Amino acid sequence: MERTLKTMPMRDAKTALFWGAYASTRSDTDRENETNLHGAAEWLWRSIDVTGVDGSSVCFSLYRGWMPAYPETTGYIIPTFYRYARQFDRPRFAERATAMARWITTLQTAEGALPGSHYNEGITRPPSVFNTAQMIIGLVSAYEETGDLMFLTSADRAATWLAKEQEESGAWSRFAYRRGFSPSYYTRVCWPMLMTTIHTSNSIVRERAIRGLRHIAARVRDNGTVAGWGFADDRPAFTHTIAYTIRGFLEAGMLGDDLSEFLAIAEVSAMKLFRIMELRKKLAGAYDDQWRGANWYVCLTGNCQVAICWMRLFDLIGDVRLCNAACKAIDVVTARQKLKPMLLRSIAGAIPGSAPLFGRYLTFRYPNWAAKFYLDAIMMRNDRLSKIRQHPPVAP
Repeated sequence: MERTLKTMPMRDAKTALFWGAYASTRSDTDRENETNLHGAAEWLWRSIDVTGVDGSSVCFSLYRGWMPAYPETTGYIIPTFYRYARQFDRPRFAERATAMARWITTLQTAEGALPGSHYNEGITRPPSVFNTAQMIIGLVSAYEETGDLMFLTSADRAATWLAKEQEESGAWSRFAYRRGFSPSYYTRVCWPMLMTTIHTSNSIVRERAIRGLRHIAARVRDNGTVAGWGFADDRPAFTHTIAYTIRGFLEAGMLGDDLSEFLAIAEVSAMKLFRIMELRKKLAGAYDDQWRGANWYVCLTGNCQVAICWMRLFDLIGDVRLCNAACKAIDVVTARQKLKPMLLRSIAGAIPGSAPLFGRYLTFRYPNWAAKFYLDAIMMRNDRLSKIRQHPPVAP
């Protein structure tokens, strides 16, 4: 089927992104945590400076220092930088986001795939299904921000490669993090594929994305857990990958009236976590298939990601308690951020993988995606609290 790319002016185009129906302006009603937010943004900026390219360092390790650039997460940092630049009038972040997107296009293969693993100059990395999808998020964001068709073309090529690599069942077994394992957090592969189709007429990509989502939907258990939503089938899943799975269903379900079946799945799992938060006053670092939690540590990026899921669900159902729970989950993360560390300036503004630092998720490391999701969570929180204060809910 012949495909064409839409080239309408970007300010009039339907957005594929996911901030919700809130103005991209600074909140005057909620200044709490802004110092922490700016600290995280500046840390992310430094994480790019240290790599020598327009990619963000995968993490700062207490063992090894700054690590190489990570194309995957560089991709989804891009919309965070654009949003931050608009909301706080810091145009250098938007300029850098565009440079990051351009760097990603230089990594694309002739087939449209994007690489896995870290970036090291002169080393060709094999393609990765999941990483390609995360970079699509940045490419679509750059197109929507700049109107440069190069970014949409690159995103469409990447989505087309993903469609071709998908098996008839809806799974992706090749080019996976674990050989032969197609995890349920690949909802976050299907969602970026659908994002591209907001701006293209690529019906094959859309059909394959929906097929992928339905393949994963068949794994949902009666209690709201999803088989395979961790890094391995036989281990408890970090809240990081649990939230990946929920968010993929949630955002995909918002991209079309015919996709509402996925919203219902996301709501069940997100509300289960909400009830756990209400009862235990915290989220565990990981959960097994019976919602038994590893309560001795917290996966901090997972806290931010779950908070984002709750706020997006609030956008749909209007339950203010979800925003309250999100605030509490974010506060746990804020308490672990050091803006003026006594010894290591390299961690100023960073978010650890786990609390305590020796927790099982990214032990003794400060990953770039933790800071990214923290920024997203605070900006989204401020938007929603501003709206709630302007239009308080009416008591029943």
